Amino acid sequence: MNVISAELVEQKLGTYLHDTFRHLHTNPELSGREFETQAFLKSELDRLGIPYKEMAWTGLCAELKGARPGAAILLRADIDALPIEEQTGLAYASNREGAMHACGHDAHMTIVLGTAAMLLERQNEWSGTVKLMFQPSEEKHPGGAKPMIAEGLLDDPKVDAAIGIHTNPYLAPGTFGLKDGAILANADRFYIHLIGKGGHAAAPHEGADAIAMAGQLIVSIQNLVARQVSPFDNAVVTIGEIKGGYAPNTLADRVYMAGTVRTMNDDTQAMMEKKIGVLLQGIADLWGGSFTYDYVRGYPITWNDKAMTDIVRHAAETCLGKESVVEMPHGYMSADDFAYIAQAVPSVFIEWGTGEWAEEARGTAVPWHNPAFRVNPDAFKYGVAVVTQSILNYLQGGK
Repeated sequence: MNVISAELVEQKLGTYLHDTFRHLHTNPELSGREFETQAFLKSELDRLGIPYKEMAWTGLCAELKGARPGAAILLRADIDALPIEEQTGLAYASNREGAMHACGHDAHMTIVLGTAAMLLERQNEWSGTVKLMFQPSEEKHPGGAKPMIAEGLLDDPKVDAAIGIHTNPYLAPGTFGLKDGAILANADRFYIHLIGKGGHAAAPHEGADAIAMAGQLIVSIQNLVARQVSPFDNAVVTIGEIKGGYAPNTLADRVYMAGTVRTMNDDTQAMMEKKIGVLLQGIADLWGGSFTYDYVRGYPITWNDKAMTDIVRHAAETCLGKESVVEMPHGYMSADDFAYIAQAVPSVFIEWGTGEWAEEARGTAVPWHNPAFRVNPDAFKYGVAVVTQSILNYLQGGK
């Protein structure tokens, strides 16, 4: 079997990949509302002659069959955009007010469609089934992966392995970040109401200042990470929302706070959930106030199976050379509901280099979820080549 080179992909699909990406980028849709995106994907699958079924309302599962029976592998793309006003200045920028593909899901869909086209060209050379998962609502917990699994995504035929791919603006086109084990974190949220007692700012001893309680909590929560989490472990706590107070000369009787906890270890996750509650109780007792505390567990750790990761390593080295593989020393503290797929079958989540332009040094690229986030179109041929080669290698017996 011939190697799938980036040059071959560019020759056969270059214009198609760029046009598909531009269409999807211009027409983003928010989580759970991906109706036009679903319709576009259906039209592309119809054009390719690939059967599909609707799942999880706006999701799709399509199936390619090889020349002979064999294993089944799933390739996943998420399809939703973010509630962000685009500020890229691109000619094909979003035409939807307050919606933008600021995480690269438009690029993920492009890669999956391109991979499907390459696999169809070689359909008589491989055995088994390739399932294409177009998943809604990744950006909005509880996400679209679990409903698709519940509706039979991994059954009939039973999926044996899975691949997920994600843009990475910190890696150059033609490179792929790989890591065995945990690559993405647990992602939880917490919601807190601190309840004090209002009063005059000139006599704070007669009330219970909820803003002072909030200040102590903010510092103390960060000390949980600094002094309660092992230096060999990873945890992040961010308070992203805080509201409280009425006037400069008034004690606030309540403050609302919301934030996120990211952990790479389930025991650390449980400790953080418990210790935040302990902090709250101590602060409330000290200040004479009270609180409500709601801790919501989100997407779990995304785990890369070593054998699957090795298949992608080998594919990238075969297609592009050893320099194309970036061995990641640690994962990212972001999260993805591809984790539910990885809990069910051996999987690999690929960090795909979509790095920005020459004027941006590594480490200064515009990050995900930023209104200026961009995907370098030079990356598409590499993404399709490596993903296609990985699937072909797996269906040949994991070589």
